Amino acid sequence: MNFFDASPTRVVGHRGSPTKALENTFESFDRAEADGADAFELDVRLTLDGEAVVHHDAEIVLGGRRVPLATLTIPELRETPIVRGELQGFVPTLRDVFLRYGSHGRYLVELKPGPSPRPFLLEFRVAALLAQLALLERAVVLSFSPDALRRIREIEPRVATCLNYDGTAHRPEGRLWPDLPKGCAAIGPNVALVSDALFARAKAEGLALHVWTVNDPALAAHLARQGAASVISDDVAVVGPAIREVTGARPPLALVP
Repeated sequence: MNFFDASPTRVVGHRGSPTKALENTFESFDRAEADGADAFELDVRLTLDGEAVVHHDAEIVLGGRRVPLATLTIPELRETPIVRGELQGFVPTLRDVFLRYGSHGRYLVELKPGPSPRPFLLEFRVAALLAQLALLERAVVLSFSPDALRRIREIEPRVATCLNYDGTAHRPEGRLWPDLPKGCAAIGPNVALVSDALFARAKAEGLALHVWTVNDPALAAHLARQGAASVISDDVAVVGPAIREVTGARPPLALVP
């Protein structure tokens, strides 16, 4: 059984702990883990040389100028830190993140659109790493793109997928979420779109809910009572205790000594 399919509601660090460290970096994930996150949500893109790396934006700021991530190679990324205000860090590869936390890591992996050296390479890279490192039961792949989710399941049918959406997404008349690609058994609504009716309809159709981004403890507790599969937060130190008061679950053991 997939880690996110089992009760209770999982507490997920949104890009790690972005209020305490540069998001999507080792330090950010370490901070979230230290604060009691059950799992990390992270964003994945491709570099010029076809490596899957963990970064949210299509561009990064290097030397005071914005540079498309897809135009940089791994050696170039490793040479220059990313700076955002007082925060800084390096863009890690997805492989390095998975290896750092080992077989006990838990992840929501979001596929980000962008240029690719060859079609479907991002989906192939992610699926291959999840399979090779025995993480298929400890991860869900998210995307705003139904096509990306369809493609990754064509590559590796065992990958669990979740369709993310916000208020800009098309939803057929009378439906509370967009059309799902074949095999997708979860939805990831923005917190502004969540309602009791959404939970009831999703439960009736056998869909799990991964709600983002939730920073209010009272709301997080309500979502846990409703049965959310996960609640994704910028500050798990604040949201986590509220969820666990509802679920009775204990914080996980540290992944990194």
